[in-house]
Amino acid sequence: MEKVIDSVKREIFVKASPEKVWKALTIPEERNRWETKHCELDIRIWGTVSLDYGWGVSYVGTIIELEENRKLVLEGEDKERTTWTITPQDGGSVVAIVYTGMWSGDFEMMQADNMAFGTYQFMRNLKNVYEGNEDLRSRFWRSWIGVLHRTNPSGISGAKVVKIQPNTPADGLVEVGDVITHVNSLETTSYDDVEIIVSETKPNKMIMLTVIRDGRQLELELMTVPYGQTVKGD
Repeated sequence: MEKVIDSVKREIFVKASPEKVWKALTIPEERNRWETKHCELDIRIWGTVSLDYGWGVSYVGTIIELEENRKLVLEGEDKERTTWTITPQDGGSVVAIVYTGMWSGDFEMMQADNMAFGTYQFMRNLKNVYEGNEDLRSRFWRSWIGVLHRTNPSGISGAKVVKIQPNTPADGLVEVGDVITHVNSLETTSYDDVEIIVSETKPNKMIMLTVIRDGRQLELELMTVPYGQTVKGD
């Protein structure tokens, strides 16, 4: 039986000082540059952080730990914690986020992967904005194919399909239990790999999935649709 996990983590190197990254996390105008559509930040112990990311997603938390230029810990309304850390390295900073919770089984692990991936997208944008002054958000969550998946826990390296949403491009082609190993001939060893390629593809574009099903390798061609929509336009 697969073990229960109590945290998920993502990290990225940003060629910016810890002081600059700290400002990116704690000054509303800076945070809006790379992550939020709108935010309110009361940066003190027991201060409230309200984040509106766009795409109908928001977060409200309370600061329970704070070390300037190093660490910011939030507790959400669900009492689960989000920990940001900034570590100096090679003239820049390693920026990491850890979510605490309790996850087990394919569906819950898909939810954990999805949550961490959403944050990782914004972390990629933090890197791009502060290294190259380019905002990537217009590329995010353009498309999907209706596949819910998770990083495969053992065996074949790839993303294991957990659920197929009805009336989506994957319905009738992709099956629960398939392991996605490539998208458009690019190797996909994790949830993040699959989501970056598929969700950043424009709608109404053909993509090719390579999957392993019952020990056989299959090539499946699907057309993307706008994120969250069905093929019937519901």
